[in-house]
Amino acid sequence: MADRIKSNQNRISRVLPSLLQDKGWEMQLDLHSIFPRWQELVGEEVSMHAQPLKIERDVLWLEVENSSWLQQLQYQKLELLDTLNSCFRLSHLKDIKMVLPKGSSGKTGNPDKKSTSRIEFIKPSEEKVAAFQRQVACIADEQCREALMQFWYLAQACKRKTE
Repeated sequence: MADRIKSNQNRISRVLPSLLQDKGWEMQLDLHSIFPRWQELVGEEVSMHAQPLKIERDVLWLEVENSSWLQQLQYQKLELLDTLNSCFRLSHLKDIKMVLPKGSSGKTGNPDKKSTSRIEFIKPSEEKVAAFQRQVACIADEQCREALMQFWYLAQACKRKTE
């Protein structure tokens, strides 16, 4: 029984990296790795006032609390971009765009557009994270285990919200 489990673990650790690469998910996982590490990368103060919304065409979109913070982060944009790009292994961000929360900018959206869809980042509970970490602990390859963890985390945390 133990040999069969170990054999399955070895197969998973061999297949997962190639699956990520074949599907083109490896670079996306690399880019999106900033979502769970946001506070660690930008610091507590910035993370309290700005949250990543999405990454689209290598551009990070941030939702910034108010216009004062938006202006402050505009001044820090190049430094922030360098900081974030230094954490990637395979990819890089080309730009950072910042938006205010919906309804706070005073601008109205496209009147012809009935509803919009936006991705929200909602952190999974610590219990869920710990439970999944226990599940993947049997994968011997650390990079494979970390990639699977990031993939799971993003799948749990990024929820599409229709407005």
